Amino acid sequence: MLLPDSFVFTQQNLQDYKDCAYRFYLKEILRLDWPAVESEPIREQEALMLMGTRFHLLCQQYFSGIPADVLSGQITHPELTDWWQNFLNLNLHPTPGSFSVEKLNTIPFGGFRLAAKIDLMLKTDGKIIIYDWKTSQHQPKRQTLLARMQSKVYPFVISNLPASQTVQPESIEMVYWYPAFPQSPVIFAYSSAQNDADQTELELLAAEITSKDKEAFNKTDNTKVCKFCRYRSLCDRGKEAGTSELDEEPADSDAAFIFDFDSI
Repeated sequence: MLLPDSFVFTQQNLQDYKDCAYRFYLKEILRLDWPAVESEPIREQEALMLMGTRFHLLCQQYFSGIPADVLSGQITHPELTDWWQNFLNLNLHPTPGSFSVEKLNTIPFGGFRLAAKIDLMLKTDGKIIIYDWKTSQHQPKRQTLLARMQSKVYPFVISNLPASQTVQPESIEMVYWYPAFPQSPVIFAYSSAQNDADQTELELLAAEITSKDKEAFNKTDNTKVCKFCRYRSLCDRGKEAGTSELDEEPADSDAAFIFDFDSI
């Protein structure tokens, strides 16, 4: 087995593996830093990343109790102002103890851990609502989002937390909310059947990954994804970055998930 005992599975590294097993090997096993640009135009991509980070921080500060007008006064970017007002229009005022923000949730999984960092989780009227803020400029199709590992990992982790054992999967809902498209959230209702299907898929993926030797982590045949991969020049699959339509915001780094859980 090539993975360290401290390895943590996340939606991002599982998505990397689904997209390209070799990318997973370079990134998660060799821990190779290859500073290629993932997409063009660079400045636009960097500006969007910065604004997305700022938006997430504003939401976190809001739920920590900082008054909305104080936070509003700190915003100078017109588009971020619009995003923030759209968020405030959601009128989310959960009572203390009924929510968590930017919380890392983990469960034992396949001899390792499976983690999900949730932007906002609300518990209300016997339901659990998982919110994920998406700050990209284009909203993907519903089926595209449904097929992503995030849509499987997040509700699966939450439904299998010890604190959720009295909650049926049917009481879990996941909401992708785009501040640029406030009137069209993408909402998924979870279910026991979906939980079972996700468990089977995730366990098979984990077993496949942990059983491979280095020669078995093959490059993808779908060269379209190579255009947006930082390792593309290393693989002789191009040097120039693809032109991003910004359908998805840049992935979070999995560095935050490198823990020694035995020490916690």
